[in-house]
Amino acid sequence: MTAQSAADALREAMIGRGGPEATGWTGSFELSPPPRAGATVAVLGAGIAGLTAAYELGRLGYRCTVLEASDRAGGRNRTARGGDVLRELGPGGDPVVTHRCSFDEGLYLNLGPGRIPHHHRRMLDYCRSFGVDLEPYIMETTANVIHLADGAVVRWRNRQVANDIRGHLAAMLAETLLRRDAPTGKLLDLLRVFGSLADDHSYDGSTRSGYAEDPDVHDFPRPAPPIPLSDLLESGFWRHSFYQPVDYLWQATMFQPVGGMDRIVAAFEREIVGRFGDVVELNSAVTAIRLLDEGGVAVEYRRDGRPRTLTADYCVSSIPLPVLRGIPTNFSPEFDAAISTVGFANTCKVGWQAGERFWESDADQIYGGISWTNHPITQIWYPSNDYFSETGTVTGAYNFDDVAAKFGDLAPLERLAQARAGAAELHPRFADEGVVPTAKGITVAWQKVPYQLGGWADWNPANPDHMRAYKQLLQPEGDGRFYVLGDQSSPLPGWQEGAMMSAHYVIGQIQGVIPRTVPEPVRVPDSVALTQGSR
Repeated sequence: MTAQSAADALREAMIGRGGPEATGWTGSFELSPPPRAGATVAVLGAGIAGLTAAYELGRLGYRCTVLEASDRAGGRNRTARGGDVLRELGPGGDPVVTHRCSFDEGLYLNLGPGRIPHHHRRMLDYCRSFGVDLEPYIMETTANVIHLADGAVVRWRNRQVANDIRGHLAAMLAETLLRRDAPTGKLLDLLRVFGSLADDHSYDGSTRSGYAEDPDVHDFPRPAPPIPLSDLLESGFWRHSFYQPVDYLWQATMFQPVGGMDRIVAAFEREIVGRFGDVVELNSAVTAIRLLDEGGVAVEYRRDGRPRTLTADYCVSSIPLPVLRGIPTNFSPEFDAAISTVGFANTCKVGWQAGERFWESDADQIYGGISWTNHPITQIWYPSNDYFSETGTVTGAYNFDDVAAKFGDLAPLERLAQARAGAAELHPRFADEGVVPTAKGITVAWQKVPYQLGGWADWNPANPDHMRAYKQLLQPEGDGRFYVLGDQSSPLPGWQEGAMMSAHYVIGQIQGVIPRTVPEPVRVPDSVALTQGSR
């Protein structure tokens, strides 16, 4: 790929298209050397965006220093393991310990990103290059459960809902086809197969939805009785992410790193140290950012309790916007306004260690995938690894928006109690303290995590203020000296691919092969659709 074609692809990926259709380019960097040998870059934040930028800029000859406010790299790429300490901001605004994870050796749970779509080619390319082993992540199985407790309580299998609604709708459509010409005959035959209809194009159930009874040697298994169409419509099942796996971002095949999502962070750290030395400084909280009159940027920060200053030719910042807006700067009013315009989404997770994998039992037979509920826990993720082993971890809640705000306002033990109660409505074994001990449960409210303050930028394409802010953040401040990085300034908020895409884009701008001024129009990403699916 030539420098110009790389620039064209980068620019097209960032501002020409939005959403998942912009994720196909892997980004081979064949760019010119830096404009000045040994040019320096202050990289703020050691999340995926910051690590990607430091690695690629270092390969181009820039001298990078990465300042990370917390005691670990990875940002929202956080995998909890036994011995880890989790902190959130307490009522007084200071960090407090919420959990000391006590998972057994070898068990883990991804508190942030948990899956990689097959079309996130940048991420897959880095995993391949860095030797990060991947395994399938199961987004959906037909044994997963949808549980709704408004009015009549329902607990249906995915396969029942999916196939019975198809059967009912196909039968209804077939009744409307009065003509009997050849094209109509083909359509009727399509509906027969699509909905598993009888020869008279009626629907009275299908083995696609499961069996009424387990088969034996005497009788061919009969289909389970169909869920009445009126019950399906009354439930409103489609409002609870039932069709999320059909959306492009969650379509099979998806992947996860073997051993936890933080294997990707560890691989970046290994590669950066091996090539460039110890350029990542942990426990280094930025306290001010100044564009210097004589050129360059000065970053003030605290490390080991002492104030320090890092001066560099360029500064690229993946500091989350809610955190960045609280740091003193001398940016232009337009840039300050852009930083302050968009909020970050509320989102929480709960993780449990279970003494037995009861979801894999004869009763449920669930091996991976997600069950959905209108309880505040919203969803349960079953592990896609270590099937048939004795113990396992399970994501017992993953929620958003107002539900997550209320859930996050609970004390950690209250969150666990609510999550246990919600999960027990789907699987009674969750209620057994001996099987799912509270002591081995953990929670995180990302809106309260220090130096994060939310899950992802909550962009709304219908908001004209967001249009102006998004465009502004795609352009550097201070004559090309300060750049915003991360999924927060990408077409894929909430996804690691977006963080990498942003890093590649900013590098192209620094190198001068991507224009620093963004033309109209700019499509603002729809954060809700890109993180929760279509509604």
